[in-house]
Amino acid sequence: MATKKAISHQTSAVSKKKDESPSSSSAIDQKPPKISKVPQTMEELLAVTGYTLKGLKKGNVVEGTIRRVSHKEITVDIGRKTECVVIDRELETYKEVLMALKPGDKVICQVIVEENDRGNPVVSLRRNIFEKRWTELSQKQKSGESIEVLFKEPVRGGILVDFGGIRGYIPQSQLDSEMSKQLDKLSGRRVLVKVVEVDQATNRLVFSQRQAVEGEALAKQKEILSLVPVGESVQSTITGVVPFGAFAKFVVTKDGTSHDVEGLIHISEIAWEKVDNPNEYLKVGDAIKVKVVGVDEKTGKLTLSLKQLLPDPWENVLDMFEKDSVVKGKVSRVTPFGVFVTLSPGIEGLIHISKLAPGQEPKAGEEINCTIEDIKPDLRKVSLSMTLTEKPVGYR
Repeated sequence: MATKKAISHQTSAVSKKKDESPSSSSAIDQKPPKISKVPQTMEELLAVTGYTLKGLKKGNVVEGTIRRVSHKEITVDIGRKTECVVIDRELETYKEVLMALKPGDKVICQVIVEENDRGNPVVSLRRNIFEKRWTELSQKQKSGESIEVLFKEPVRGGILVDFGGIRGYIPQSQLDSEMSKQLDKLSGRRVLVKVVEVDQATNRLVFSQRQAVEGEALAKQKEILSLVPVGESVQSTITGVVPFGAFAKFVVTKDGTSHDVEGLIHISEIAWEKVDNPNEYLKVGDAIKVKVVGVDEKTGKLTLSLKQLLPDPWENVLDMFEKDSVVKGKVSRVTPFGVFVTLSPGIEGLIHISKLAPGQEPKAGEEINCTIEDIKPDLRKVSLSMTLTEKPVGYR
């Protein structure tokens, strides 16, 4: 009897379980409810909202936009809720550069402090400033414009200098003679220099103070030379005599101020005849008139002439000498192709080597009789031959 009751109970339970099976039509028609997951962590919250958390750490380099510029504070917007402030010591060290910034300017910042007592990140613009400094130096090198640097300390072979926080070097050979003799007394002085070499990658920066000085003097010389009367004669004084000519100076006036201008009389411009020794014609202190031949604007050099104020002897050469006439002259020089003979100051003739007896060529300084074979004033040439009673062997 008990067994029958147990079997009946099990059958009833199985039947009930079948009725509750998902295979039944009521279970198929019923859809499970949608459950929305609530974010449990900060990462999940950021993923849902799409917001990116901008964390700052010391040393981070970020791009920002200048918001305010004053002598007391410079603020930068880097996309955070609070603006960054530029570190105080840079406001003094790089004051000139920082005060030139304007709201809206893009800058590169480096985080110094993540948050100060007012909740603002503190940043440095030193990297941004240096990038601009190097760019400026490259531009100055290309343009040749002078810049001002501060002498720091002498080192082997030269002196270290500072340009807006960037350390550079001037070799002793690039200092003028006065400064190169007193390297130990230059620290703290500001001077104008030219940029010679710029290499940001190797942090190499070389300047030349001598070039700046010479460039300044040349610029001043060019300005004064614009007043020089080219093509006119001026009264001058010989200031020096050298193997290749002589230097003479004269005075020009600008804005009521007198300026001494010095030029060169080249050896070829001293006289119409060939000049071997300028000292035989000119002495220091001689007061003479010279002609201003030209001005070289690139070098600032002035060219003068003495002979161009004298009559050109070749203009009247046909009045002085006739073809086939016999004249007396002095041998000025002997060359492989013939002998030059001075007939009068500024007039030379040539005896070609083919018209000379071998081994009987006259010597320099010797006076001889010559026959004029041809005269070409336009070419400034006189052809001569030796005046002989009989033709030498080999004469053509």
